[in-house]
Amino acid sequence: MSRPVTLALAAALAPLAMGALALAGGVSAGAATDDGDVIFDGRGFGHGVGLSQYGARGRALAGWDHPRILAHYYPGTALTIAPPRTIRVLLAERAPMATLVSARPWRVAGRTAAGRRVLRLRAGVVHRARPLPGGRVVVERGGRRIAAFTGPVRFETVARGGVVGWGPKAPERDRRYRGALRVGTAQPGGLRVANIVRIEDYLRGVVAEEMPASWGDDAPAALRAQSVAARSYALATLRRGSDFEVYDDTRSQVYGGVAAEDARTTRAVAATRGAVLTFEGAIATTYFHSTSGGRTEASHRAWPGSPPLPYLVSVADPFDAASPLHTWTVRFSAARAGTLLRVGGPVTAIEVLERGDSPRVLRARVTTTAGGSVELTGAEMRARLGLYDTWFDVRVGG
Repeated sequence: MSRPVTLALAAALAPLAMGALALAGGVSAGAATDDGDVIFDGRGFGHGVGLSQYGARGRALAGWDHPRILAHYYPGTALTIAPPRTIRVLLAERAPMATLVSARPWRVAGRTAAGRRVLRLRAGVVHRARPLPGGRVVVERGGRRIAAFTGPVRFETVARGGVVGWGPKAPERDRRYRGALRVGTAQPGGLRVANIVRIEDYLRGVVAEEMPASWGDDAPAALRAQSVAARSYALATLRRGSDFEVYDDTRSQVYGGVAAEDARTTRAVAATRGAVLTFEGAIATTYFHSTSGGRTEASHRAWPGSPPLPYLVSVADPFDAASPLHTWTVRFSAARAGTLLRVGGPVTAIEVLERGDSPRVLRARVTTTAGGSVELTGAEMRARLGLYDTWFDVRVGG
């Protein structure tokens, strides 16, 4: 998951954008001269499944509250309160060492050959953890070893509400976290660093990364809807059988810890404390994206082979029209398109063979000057060309 595109980000992401043209549905095909351009007239930004963040903002501005917003994008779900719990967030996979500090009194705990050991640490004093063979971890202060542990160690403040910072070489301002930092060895080497944090504190570092906090000034219901979607998504997608449960990047949700927090998103998280969406008693996998382009996509159409989910169906979404990528146009030369698509020559025609419900492109046939044709999925075309979405029509011509 990633945050919705802003006007500034759209400019950075779209050096090829040529304007915004309305799309027509149906099959797209065209013939071209050898020097013709391949022009994609598209809609939306993201995978198109679930909550559209710009759509949620538009609905909030129109007076919708967050339960109504969520019910639109996830039909058939119910708002439920989940019990409080902690969550383990992977921050680093194979760090050569971990350098840690806290402004408050803190401690490190772990098992040694003699049993469990807890060391009190002075506030503001930097400590380092290094990996040793056999899964052991050594903790140093000022270049001197103060303890060797037989397994992972846990750094945390003594008083509730404290923050522990870390970095591979030195503690970094952007790497400060509530809760505890678990430091253990990783395979094949290095240290694995994870944040063990209450889920409500985790969300404080997520929501502001996934949706602009400034939306809380005029559309707080959008932030509240995002908070419920983020909480539900995290709990529905926990990794099992591992020493961490979620990633801190788009493999799960972007998580920036304390440095990402904003008072407006913190209020949204607090206002929805514990709230999740469920479907038939199970927490729903609440996918979300930046911009739907006017209609969301059914999950099983966006990801062929996945089972249909009754709460992840295609729904109308005219409220996201304010997004800078509600509609977009990207142009390539025929030769450049052929190179990026890896089809063996300049493109002379692209025919859409199958669309989803939105209607995003599921399959298309690309023809080259050599007369050959290659069938690609919409997802493959988006990835190879760097398109914003798979909802597009194609014009091939001079």
